[in-house]
Amino acid sequence: SSRIIVLSIAATAVAPSRTITTSAFSPLKTHIMGATNRSAATSVSTTAVASAAKEICETTTTQDKAEVSSTASNGDNRSSLWSDVAINAAKQFTITQRQKLKDLGALDVERPVRIVGEPVIHKYDAADSKSSTSSSASNTKIIHFQRHGQGYHNLICDMWRELDRPIDFDSSDPNLNPVVRPEFLDPPLTALGMQQCRSQRDLCNGLAPELVIVSPMLRCIQTAKLSFRDFDDSAPWVSHEGCREELGLLMGNKRRPITEIREDYPEIDFSDIVHDADVLWDEYGDRRETLLEKSERIYEFLIEYVRQRPEKEIAIVCHSAYLFTLLNAVMDIEDEGLRSWFLTSEVRSLQMTFIDRSGK
Repeated sequence: SSRIIVLSIAATAVAPSRTITTSAFSPLKTHIMGATNRSAATSVSTTAVASAAKEICETTTTQDKAEVSSTASNGDNRSSLWSDVAINAAKQFTITQRQKLKDLGALDVERPVRIVGEPVIHKYDAADSKSSTSSSASNTKIIHFQRHGQGYHNLICDMWRELDRPIDFDSSDPNLNPVVRPEFLDPPLTALGMQQCRSQRDLCNGLAPELVIVSPMLRCIQTAKLSFRDFDDSAPWVSHEGCREELGLLMGNKRRPITEIREDYPEIDFSDIVHDADVLWDEYGDRRETLLEKSERIYEFLIEYVRQRPEKEIAIVCHSAYLFTLLNAVMDIEDEGLRSWFLTSEVRSLQMTFIDRSGK
């Protein structure tokens, strides 16, 4: 059957292939959001992710019950880039993960620096923040967050969902949790994942990041190289452990040695990563990093690294659970369109303001 064939591919394709990634790039270039896209396919896929994301943003929760609402019609064209299974999973994660954060008290943690996020109305907001000399502007940045495209671990999980097979992400049993299998070490993008990321290139080309930060996981590097390809020469590229997915247990979140990754991507600066081996993941053993632990790691990354960078407009390519925790438990954000679960390859831009509670 087709499912058996796909499973076989997924088990053997986790080794990175730089040649495939490079050959996936489109050679043409179009500037600024709103300009004519390179092809009708790109236009359709951009509309598709906007439609699907809108549907997820209309997922709501109340104190007494969780409810999923959607006004997107069946006629909305999401092309073939995001399956109904993947979209529904994102809706459910929006509800269940926010409830978990609430139950753990992660939504009520008060930290020394308040980090406020607001939507970027238009791209000129970034230029305005750069030109301003006010003290508040010095603590404000424009951040373009992107989730990686579909990886092979995402594909397998979606296949399990299609079969109505539950996944226990806390289990070490591969019969209950496929992502603990050793074959899923640092999984790459699928062909669909590459297509998703290419579909975001026009949108990303209308942005103006002065710095691109990537998680050291292969799927994030591949995503950035496809979506932010036009900034290869105009902005520095760095990798940082602070924006990688949750640590421990899940082999899909364990990275390769930095020496191996650097051989594939010598143009990326990995100097901020201390250990060659994945010491951070190994420290957790057979348990997953908790939501509170992840929240503190994210806060430290934003305060000690992102805030201290001189750049005012930054692209950060990372992961879904990481982003959901960041936007719901670490930052103060009212806009639900920013806080819901990311689709694979989705890009969201926000204005990030750091406010010291001490008044300093």
